[in-house]
Amino acid sequence: MSEPAQRLGVVLAAAGSSRRLGFDKLFTPVLGRTVFQEGLRRILDSPLVAEVVVVTSADNQPVVARLLPPGAPVRVILGGKERQDSVAAGLAAIDPALDYVMIQDAARPFVTPEVIEAVFAAAREYGAAVCGYPSIDTLKETDDQKTVARTVDRARIWAVQTPQIFSRKLLLEAYAAVAARGQSVTDDTAAVEALGRPVALVRHDGLNFKITRPSDWELGWRQLFPLDAEVEENRATREHLHTMNNHLAALIGFARVVAEQCPAGSPLRGTVDILKEAAEQADEAALAFQRHLRGAQLRKEELRDALRAE
Repeated sequence: MSEPAQRLGVVLAAAGSSRRLGFDKLFTPVLGRTVFQEGLRRILDSPLVAEVVVVTSADNQPVVARLLPPGAPVRVILGGKERQDSVAAGLAAIDPALDYVMIQDAARPFVTPEVIEAVFAAAREYGAAVCGYPSIDTLKETDDQKTVARTVDRARIWAVQTPQIFSRKLLLEAYAAVAARGQSVTDDTAAVEALGRPVALVRHDGLNFKITRPSDWELGWRQLFPLDAEVEENRATREHLHTMNNHLAALIGFARVVAEQCPAGSPLRGTVDILKEAAEQADEAALAFQRHLRGAQLRKEELRDALRAE
């Protein structure tokens, strides 16, 4: 196990209001799981993570508490009015023995241990690091939100994401300076930049978008909860069940024939009766499983239709 200085405390920001979507993207269940749970699971998969502090709203605190995996090193605290207030609260709650902290948006559930490791390595070298990628879009500035004022040179532009990883001491200093100046920041690296300190860029071209708009939700749940794969798996299960039923039918028929032909006083009679009863019980279990599978498939199809209607 890594020493505390070489492991991470994670602040998982989950206090957003989901105003753009009109429903809570983090805690809406899909096939019994939520975006929040999937993102947290991926964070905890990293051996570099020592603990996670989830920062959320008062309304969602009991919801989050119910979704936590048993025994996981995760705590839930109340966030602030603005994102930077929530992050500051989470930062204060992290174990002070941990020298590095990672800030992660709960609405970015596609984080991987490999990305965490790469950003952490850069943070240990520079003090602060963030993953992202060079902009591939043509960028325009506007003065009135209606017409183009100018075209921005994208050669020097990066789109950044989370995870963002910092020296704990550096980020505390940065947030103290932001608070003293009464500044507002929506990105934690901006607080470090305001100190004149470098922030390393770690290129990541993999899936890592933020679920913000309805189209993000549609793509996100398809990636996290692939219904088509579930349908294919159920199809294969049904095929196996059909094969098993065929064999059971033959077994039950044989058991009944043997039971009819075996004399009541035969020393094998007890064994024959047990064989016949076991075959019939196996047949009943197979039928019950078939009914359960059919019901589960109908529930998934209803769920898929409901999600598409959102």
